[in-house]
Amino acid sequence: MRVSAGNPIGRLRSFRSSLTLLPLLAAFLPPLLTPGMAFAAKPVLPPFPPGLFYPVDNGKAPTMPGATLVPVKPVFDLSGLPGWIQGKKITNSMKVSIPKYEMLVIRGSVIKQNTVVIPPGGLYFDASPARGELPMTGSSDYFLGKRYYFVDYDARIHVVKNALVRSAQMTIVGNHLYTMLLPPVPKVVPDPVVNWRTFDGVSIRPWAFSERWEKPATGRPDQKPMTYLQGVIGHVDKNGVKFTSLTGTSIHSEWWARRILFEGNAKAGQRFGTGDDAVVITRIDQDQSRVTLSFFHKDRRVASRTLVARNSPTLPENPVLRRKMTAIHDSMAVVLWPHDAVRKGTVRLWVYGGVEQWKTNRQNFGLTNMAYFPIACPIAHHIGGMIYNTRPLVLSPGTTTPLFGGYARIKVVSIKGSEVKFMLATNQGKTPVFSKTGNIDAVIGAGRAAHGILSTLDTTDLALDKDLSVAK
Repeated sequence: MRVSAGNPIGRLRSFRSSLTLLPLLAAFLPPLLTPGMAFAAKPVLPPFPPGLFYPVDNGKAPTMPGATLVPVKPVFDLSGLPGWIQGKKITNSMKVSIPKYEMLVIRGSVIKQNTVVIPPGGLYFDASPARGELPMTGSSDYFLGKRYYFVDYDARIHVVKNALVRSAQMTIVGNHLYTMLLPPVPKVVPDPVVNWRTFDGVSIRPWAFSERWEKPATGRPDQKPMTYLQGVIGHVDKNGVKFTSLTGTSIHSEWWARRILFEGNAKAGQRFGTGDDAVVITRIDQDQSRVTLSFFHKDRRVASRTLVARNSPTLPENPVLRRKMTAIHDSMAVVLWPHDAVRKGTVRLWVYGGVEQWKTNRQNFGLTNMAYFPIACPIAHHIGGMIYNTRPLVLSPGTTTPLFGGYARIKVVSIKGSEVKFMLATNQGKTPVFSKTGNIDAVIGAGRAAHGILSTLDTTDLALDKDLSVAK
């Protein structure tokens, strides 16, 4: 399916069209309202027992260039680029099957002096799975066509004080963007309607964001928190919402492995390795639920670690417990099973090889002028992995430009005034030549972020835009 969408800011929702949604919103919101709840005293309340799973960080969260950009009347091709991963189901060790998608997005592009200019952050690859993923589950995903295994990550809850959220303007908290869609409507919608999305476009509506009031007021009950996206309202009027605190989530670093060397029950003395590196289970203490490991390089012991198995309802999310059960040394990692790992003299675990740390906003995958940005969902699970351009791209007519180390290519066929023709290709095939006015913004692929972008652009009733056609 190839379609185009209208201007995202101008068409998010007019006040009049928003009023038509009030019956629907009123139907959704009551289950979230808990009139008997105490009014907010803390910026973030636990959505799940027994408490917050992630550390609360009042510092600055990582951001990226072009974070607030939205594709303008983009080409939508939900079939994806030829050869890219589209809907491939991978079952993790917990027997959960998650469809995987690879997307390409162009946003913020402009025609300038007979060239097309894409600003930093305006081009990105996105590994966009159909649902959130966690380490300590045997999860994996595809990046640029290669499968990697999720070993660990550093996720946090971020708090911003005195945040102003307005309509037609995006406020950044963590890797989330907030916009006010509708102020409160007396006797109909007691709380302002606030939309959110992630930097790559994921937007789950209307449940993820909850609001509480700083001061009690008749007819203004608190909403029960369902995620870590929460706002404490200090003041609201038709121009915006002043939150005394507003929260979001983000990821500062991730560890991924190229190979899984072992999964299952192991005994003391077993050795697992790849190339010059190996790990040996030197001791299993069942009484203390401890496992001692020795790491070797060229048959010389270079490090040892003792892991402590735990049983907790907060696993695998809890980073404090998870890191007591995870050992990463150079290119190898050992991760204990999240529950009952030590039993009958054996230990249940995963052993990974080819482990790499992917720091947020750093170059990875051997690509220059590209950086990695992981995406946290509202409950801080990994929900996407962006690889974006750190410098402007200038595309000239007739020139083919490799993208992401040659995983894709783009060619601007011609530019005539404000009209531009372009196409995308891979080693497995190419798209049609698209004809577009004013830019080459595009969303190629059907990941969760693609559907979020559709939602953000308010394109529930899509039709081909007059500014877009497929060239014959």
